[in-house]
Amino acid sequence: MSSAPVRQVSSLFKIGRWSAVAAGLSYGFFHARTLRSEAAARHTESEYARKVALIEEAKKKFAESKPTDGSVKFNFDDPNFDADKWAKHLESQFK
Repeated sequence: MSSAPVRQVSSLFKIGRWSAVAAGLSYGFFHARTLRSEAAARHTESEYARKVALIEEAKKKFAESKPTDGSVKFNFDDPNFDADKWAKHLESQFK
């Protein structure tokens, strides 16, 4: 059984192959870094938008809790309930 003769690979071909590998690794490194920074920026923006939405929701709830027509709403279940304000309100209504 005769073995096939070993072919010599051109030096230019070896250099080209290793250059392509190095270029691919470099491209992958820089592309991944760019994607990572864009993802971080998107995350920061979404966190900011979430906080703004929470603030808007809190403002809306606060506006709902404030009386707009001059009437006063009292929450008797609130631990900070002020009975004196409630009594003064009742007095002012029946005068």
